[in-house]
Amino acid sequence: MKLSALFLPLLALLLAACASTPHASRGSAGTLLIVGGGLDDDARPVYERFLELASARGPANLLIATAATGAQEDEVVDKTEALRVWAPGVPVRAILRETSTDETVAAIDAATAILFTGGDQKRITDRYRPNDADTPEWRAMQRLLARGGVIAGCSAGDAMMGEVMLLGGGSAAALGIAPTVEKPGEPVELGPRVGPGMKFLPWALTDSHFFERDRVGRLVAALEATKTRLGIGVGEDGCVEVDLATATLRGVGVSEALLVDVIHLQRDGLRRTNVLARPIQQGDTVSLRTRLAAPPPLLPAGIGGSVRDVPVVEPGQNRQLASWRIFRCAAAPGGSGQRLQLDGWQVLAWPANDDGEVVFEVGPR
Repeated sequence: MKLSALFLPLLALLLAACASTPHASRGSAGTLLIVGGGLDDDARPVYERFLELASARGPANLLIATAATGAQEDEVVDKTEALRVWAPGVPVRAILRETSTDETVAAIDAATAILFTGGDQKRITDRYRPNDADTPEWRAMQRLLARGGVIAGCSAGDAMMGEVMLLGGGSAAALGIAPTVEKPGEPVELGPRVGPGMKFLPWALTDSHFFERDRVGRLVAALEATKTRLGIGVGEDGCVEVDLATATLRGVGVSEALLVDVIHLQRDGLRRTNVLARPIQQGDTVSLRTRLAAPPPLLPAGIGGSVRDVPVVEPGQNRQLASWRIFRCAAAPGGSGQRLQLDGWQVLAWPANDDGEVVFEVGPR
């Protein structure tokens, strides 16, 4: 039977659409918990939500994945003890970098939840998605999500969630700004350092230690370079939950996160302007699917009014979180322009609307 001339182009379009569908959207019913790093043992909201999701469809069976971590055995003890505080009787197992494929797959298939520990996110992809390839271990993780399981990741486990991921580097270098003082033997790579991620999250690129390490500049640069519209930066002890079935983002941790949208981004030399952001606090919800499908939010005419300089007290921020304060102050009702000057670069932010949205730019000082 011959296909009609009309049907052939439609078939080609359908096949192309199927081929371009992100891995993580394959009918998944699971949940991601994206933890910004520095997760303390007493971070009750994060641990309780992890355990609640892990036991949602039956008895919890927890798995710790330490591929990113240097001292893996120590990390297993640390995270096992933390989980025991909140769920003394729940079984906890671990998979290391050296754990065989067969043993790893069996452990994942028996688990209801995986917790990826921190370290170097490239170690995670090298072990479970080398050369960006589907592996038996990665397919087992997809099966875990498909049956309604949860994958959580701290620090490096946060960074690896998306189709692409940040590999490292600071904001100034990612924006193309050369350091004022170069350290001998440490050449600086200008531009965002990115590579293939674990492909659990199809709608956004993620970053960790976000406010503490002033990473908004590198996230914007990475979104621009990879043509990814949305970014999620999560602070230490912060956590956001993503329901993969509904594409709903929800704030879980006491510390906050920042949803970044580069739909209006423009370049002026090394400056990136007209970037949108929304602080995400505990209990806030955002539909990522709706955000991507809806008409882009309108931008205000300009910054208007005076600009307040956000102070950073030497010798450094520690937990002062100036990179969080600038967005929270700009988003507050009646908020005004805010400027944060850092090492070689700066952030300028101001209210976008009365709904907690912020417009900002990043670039050289």
